[in-house]
Amino acid sequence: MAVANDQRALTAHRTATERDVGAHSAGASGSMASNMQTNDASSAVAAGKPRLNALLRRWPTALGIGVAALTLSDFDDGREFAIVLLIASIGYLLIAVLERPRATWWVLAGLLVAVVCLRLLEIPPEPDFAVFALGVIIFGLVRGSLRRLWLPALQIPATLVFGTVAFIAVAAGSQVGSTLVAVGLLAHTVWDVIHLRARAIVSPSLAEWCAVLDTLIAVGILVLVWT
Repeated sequence: MAVANDQRALTAHRTATERDVGAHSAGASGSMASNMQTNDASSAVAAGKPRLNALLRRWPTALGIGVAALTLSDFDDGREFAIVLLIASIGYLLIAVLERPRATWWVLAGLLVAVVCLRLLEIPPEPDFAVFALGVIIFGLVRGSLRRLWLPALQIPATLVFGTVAFIAVAAGSQVGSTLVAVGLLAHTVWDVIHLRARAIVSPSLAEWCAVLDTLIAVGILVLVWT
């Protein structure tokens, strides 16, 4: 009788132990599955962050597209965009003289404000910008910042070439002048890319923005004028 009771007790103990082991295994499996799901979600978030960061780093491109669309919405005959070529070339020149790439966007903002003020006063900005560019060149040569090799030294001929194209375009007929502006802007795109790759003179963000802006405006002019 006692032996039978002991056997029943042993059997009950084994059954309880097996249940505990099964419950522990099920809990461990559930915990492992939960951890795997958490790791998968974390991996997806981690994988998405570089893509988001890459998109955010392209903000100059997005800004260039937006400004180009806004600029082309006020299209007349294309020659009015010669001022874009002047602002771009003089901006690079002035930043090279100042030797302050961090001031790039401030210089651009100052030039844009100057254009707006001159036009509000009904004064053509092109002649005043030409005089200003000449003064900047003289100051840069005296200061020595435009006598350094490579890109600093090339700012003077680049400004003279782009400025000459802009003035000829304004004086020329509608179709010829607008085409000259487009060609000048495409040439300045190459100039932008050179500065972007060299990471010199201007900030890379402005070089990227300017390259996109110049290209889109140039293409827009050619499409609107020749189609």
